Amino acid sequence: MRGVVIRILFAVAMVVASASSASSQGHYIGVRGGAGGSKVRFYPKQESKLLMPNPTFGVVYKYLGGDRYVGGVEVDINYVEKGYKTLLRVDSDSSLQRKLTAIEIPFMWQPHVWMFRNRGRLFLNAGPYLSYNIKSSDEKLVSKEKGVLKTYEYKLDNLRDNRLEYGLSLGAGYGVTIAGRFELLAEFRYVFGFSDILKNPNKYPVSNTQESPIDQMNVTIGLHYLFNKQAVEPRVRRRTKE
Repeated sequence: MRGVVIRILFAVAMVVASASSASSQGHYIGVRGGAGGSKVRFYPKQESKLLMPNPTFGVVYKYLGGDRYVGGVEVDINYVEKGYKTLLRVDSDSSLQRKLTAIEIPFMWQPHVWMFRNRGRLFLNAGPYLSYNIKSSDEKLVSKEKGVLKTYEYKLDNLRDNRLEYGLSLGAGYGVTIAGRFELLAEFRYVFGFSDILKNPNKYPVSNTQESPIDQMNVTIGLHYLFNKQAVEPRVRRRTKE
């Protein structure tokens, strides 16, 4: 009996979601921006804290499907700053900090649920991403009380640094439809790195870092524009007549 009820509820949810999404299905373009923090998972382990604030900005292409499935797909091209802050020792006042500037391209599936008479949309984002580090700031020894104590010149070196990164991007957010063609969104996203920013001793013999994947978390707002609304409006009118 329990299994039957679950299947009925699932079927109802699918029908409601597919019918409601018809009025807003189609192709979107947009922009997003916000800030967050980042942290490197070093091995051997180093004491570290979130480095923040790190700005992020990007352009968005999104397709929301119609009757056949719930959700859509999204591809972003993002400008991001990320990096790390390692403490000299536990509870130290001083830390070593470095930032990277990168271009990231996530490819995400976006399931969603329509709410408030189709004016709002609760959504998830999940998918892989690729990232290319275009520059790095110098390493700085920073004290909470005294500020920057010392600066070490740091330039990206292909023998030592990995410019290309990849991982998994996960997000959750809420969007509000405005004037039929625009969607205003707020999203929290966690970017989980699988690759290392520094090469290990097998590739760079003087390195003492075995693993160095970088994680990010950020909060952004975005504005998306439905640019092919006319292509789906006849479909909505037929539904209304029926």
